[in-house]
Amino acid sequence: MVSSGMKVPVEVEEAGNLVIQGRSMSAVVIDLDSKTNTLSVKKTYGPKMKHPYRACLANFQNDKASFALVNVKLSTGEGQDRDKLVMVMWAPDTATAKVKMTAAAGSRALRSKFKCNAYVELQEKSPCKNVNDVLQKTLRSGEGCTSIEGVSVTTNELREYVFADGNNHDDSDFAEDD
Repeated sequence: MVSSGMKVPVEVEEAGNLVIQGRSMSAVVIDLDSKTNTLSVKKTYGPKMKHPYRACLANFQNDKASFALVNVKLSTGEGQDRDKLVMVMWAPDTATAKVKMTAAAGSRALRSKFKCNAYVELQEKSPCKNVNDVLQKTLRSGEGCTSIEGVSVTTNELREYVFADGNNHDDSDFAEDD
């Protein structure tokens, strides 16, 4: 494998491993400083977080690249609850070319450290599109999904996943369950 030249700091590796274990963390947001090519932990979420995927999306800034390692809770079409480990790369459309290039290098470095069920690249924050992106990449071929993080989903006429109630759920409650 070709090295990206970017190192994954110990604090990022430790936080990522805690998310993978799933006992003490459900998600971590990792910031990328495009000037120094360094990764750092921005925010972590405990295992009782109701909507860790959407909480991570809310932490992404419009002027810098970030990553999230998230245990996404979903229910399959067969009614089974599953946790899927997803790495999300956020590189906004409005970011400079340098930010996008360092994001690609950061993604390679993180992928070499963390083996996930899916890798999702996002360039815009649109709740329905983001839900479709993560579910299309996370689910196996032929596997259906009835909910993500406790919110019902369905497929539309274009076979894209959307929230079943028609809302965008970008105002989700980011509190932890009791």
